[in-house]
Amino acid sequence: MKSRIIFLALSALILIGAFALAGAPEGAAPETDDAVVLAVATDLHYIAPELTDNGEYFTDMVTDADGKVMLYIDELIRAFAAEIAERQPDALILSGDLSFNGATLSHEALAEILYEIEAAGVPVYVIPGNHDMNSSMAARFTGDGYELVDSPSEGEFEEIYADFGFGEALSRDEKSRSYTARLAPGLRLLMLDVNTRTDPGYVLPGTFEWLEAQLAEAEAAGDRVVAVSHQNIYPHNPFFTSGYVIGNGGTLHSLYTEYGVLCNLSGHIHLQHTFGEGLPEIVTSSLAVNPNQYGLLTIDGEHCEYETARVDVSSWAEERGLDDENLLDFGEYSERFFYETHINQALAQLGGAENAGELADFYAGVNLNYFAGRCDLIEWDEAMLDGWSGVGYFIPAYFESIRQDTADHTRLSW
Repeated sequence: MKSRIIFLALSALILIGAFALAGAPEGAAPETDDAVVLAVATDLHYIAPELTDNGEYFTDMVTDADGKVMLYIDELIRAFAAEIAERQPDALILSGDLSFNGATLSHEALAEILYEIEAAGVPVYVIPGNHDMNSSMAARFTGDGYELVDSPSEGEFEEIYADFGFGEALSRDEKSRSYTARLAPGLRLLMLDVNTRTDPGYVLPGTFEWLEAQLAEAEAAGDRVVAVSHQNIYPHNPFFTSGYVIGNGGTLHSLYTEYGVLCNLSGHIHLQHTFGEGLPEIVTSSLAVNPNQYGLLTIDGEHCEYETARVDVSSWAEERGLDDENLLDFGEYSERFFYETHINQALAQLGGAENAGELADFYAGVNLNYFAGRCDLIEWDEAMLDGWSGVGYFIPAYFESIRQDTADHTRLSW
């Protein structure tokens, strides 16, 4: 596998010239004290093209879900990889749920795409999410049905992604897939896995011991630390707690605060959101969900800046001569697809309620901005809120849980 990377890297030098990291060892930190730029993406939910014919069963399943653009996920991820290779951040961090349903073939296909990013000179670091290993839902979708396929064990996951963090680690935890790596002089990455088979959603006791030892070592060396997890430390919404927030996240928060961790980067809830003082946590929204964005974290001395960037699928498709109108106007397609799936969710709640169409449209519009991290753009309509108040408890309470939030969560400075 290492020979493959060397071959790809030589090819990249020919293609992209001077900006490639010629002669640098794979995974080596940039030899500079300048600002470090980290790209972070999460919840890719990639499925290998060989595992779906986009037939009736698969199409019905993904159009009745949460808005993941699964019918174009291969094109989206390839466009993202090309954009990262061109943008040249100092590293790309992927914080779990790499695959749609944990199929081994999907992980292997994604790894091939990640090799292209590393060949362009951008180190890639991954951790698993709750969808990635030992999945009983890994499947191949054909026509109006499916068949189960293999999902990797912990060891197989590490083997597939050996060149994306595990092989370059400074230290690895024996209890989980957690590890540390050097991003740049004076800057370390802490990738925390809380998706173990024995106690999913919790940091294992032995992992806490390893964590503290790593943080103490970084402190002694004068290194700053960026932490990453799939699940969240904070409850970013009261309805996204059980199964979303790390079970012993309070202990983790205390440990990170004690050692001055710069921030925690996470995902899992598919929602763009920032929270916390002292220890900021940035949840980057799912790359697979409108607006198909990733984060850029710039660390310059003691100052940190985070902002989102949207994958330009349309330009990627045009450059390759593709003629699918959905790809050529992907922003409009992705937004419409998200909107329609959330309209369907609302209509299922509303039944035959009067003005159901208007109420559903309002619900979809709120979610469109909320999941994109733009609470500041949500237009609250009292008539629509009153209409929803007579349709059970959940949706009105959900609206109230976010109504006081008027922030733009696509950027943060500290």
